[in-house]
Amino acid sequence: MKYLLFILTGLLGLITLFFTWIYIQRANLDYNPEGRFFSAEDGVVFHEQAKIVYGMLALLGLILTVVCMIPLLKRKTQLPKNA
Repeated sequence: MKYLLFILTGLLGLITLFFTWIYIQRANLDYNPEGRFFSAEDGVVFHEQAKIVYGMLALLGLILTVVCMIPLLKRKTQLPKNA
């Protein structure tokens, strides 16, 4: 169970970093008044509303990562009962 919690926490942390990176990339784009950015290199139109979704996913991932870390931290700080 302990290793499963380590793996889950690590995966959630990586997913959170990914969504945070996308959010930062999207927040730095120069959107037009309609809320669109056209990338001539990729031929893709990015919408400003998507950055809000990526920000919320990053925040949710951060919350879930912290929730998964709490039992791991509690296990490390517990002293043996015989000490």
